[in-house]
Amino acid sequence: MTGVAPASAHTVAVLLDDALVTLNRAFGVLRRRNVPIEGLALHPSGTAGEARLTFVLKADAVTTDRVAQQFQKMIGVRRVMVLANEDSPTEAKR
Repeated sequence: MTGVAPASAHTVAVLLDDALVTLNRAFGVLRRRNVPIEGLALHPSGTAGEARLTFVLKADAVTTDRVAQQFQKMIGVRRVMVLANEDSPTEAKR
């Protein structure tokens, strides 16, 4: 038996600048991490110049936290939230 936690669905919401370069960096993070994505949505946030990227990862909690931390380091990212399995939002630490 291994000590690896089973993969489950984790929703991550990212508020970022509505600029092509920022979106390209965001998709690059997801591609490099090679984490299975179950769903992805990009839409305006309601604030001018800001977009919300929401995606569902099929991964363990550690991998999800690492992806969230990677997004938090990106230029153009304003806020990162990981929605826990019980749907209580937690903000990624800087």
